[in-house]
Amino acid sequence: MPLAEWLAFASICFLGAVSPGPSLFVIVRAAVHGGRLTGVLTGLVHAVAVGLYAVGAILVLTGALAIGEPVLMLVQVVGIVWLLKLATGLWSADAKGMDISAAASIRDGFLIAFLNPKMLAFFLALFSPFVYPDMTLDRKVTLVITPALIDGAWYAFAAFVFSVSAMRDLLLARARMLNRVMAAVLASLALSLSWRLLS
Repeated sequence: MPLAEWLAFASICFLGAVSPGPSLFVIVRAAVHGGRLTGVLTGLVHAVAVGLYAVGAILVLTGALAIGEPVLMLVQVVGIVWLLKLATGLWSADAKGMDISAAASIRDGFLIAFLNPKMLAFFLALFSPFVYPDMTLDRKVTLVITPALIDGAWYAFAAFVFSVSAMRDLLLARARMLNRVMAAVLASLALSLSWRLLS
C-alpha cells in the first residue's frame, strides 16, 4: 500500500480509536481497579476483537463471506443485552464493588468491542475505499494489522495514564458518580440501538 494511502487509512483508524465511548471506560476501569498490567492486557484483547472485525469486513467486501440479516440481528441483540447488563452493574456499584478480577476485565475488553453492534458497520464503511477483489496478501495484512495496532497502542497508553497513582486516586474518589454517569451512557446507547433495531 502506498505511503500516502496508508497514512489516510491510519488517520481514520486513529480517530476511530481515540473517540470516547464505552471501550475507553472499560479500559479505564480495568486500569484503575485492576492495575496497569490488567489495563494494558484489557486494551490488547480489545485490539484483537478489532482485528477480527477487520478480517470480517475484508471477507464481506471481497465477497468471500456472506453475512445474513438474521446473523447481524443476533449480534446486535446480544450486544444490547450485554450493554444493559454492564449498565445495571455500574449503577449499583461503589468503588469497592467495582473491584473485578483481571480475567473479568480482559473478558470485558474483548466483549465491548466484539459485541459492539456498530463495529462491523464502521469497518465496512472504512474499508470500502481500500478493498478490492484482487488484493494482494500483504495489502490485506496491512488493512487488518493497522487498526488493531493503533487500537492496542491507544488503549495501552490510556491504561498506563489512568493507572498512575494520582489519576487513580482521583477517579476512585469519584467512582460512584462516574459509574452512574457511565451506566446512563451505556443504557442510553442500548436503548438507542434497540430503537433502531425495532424501527
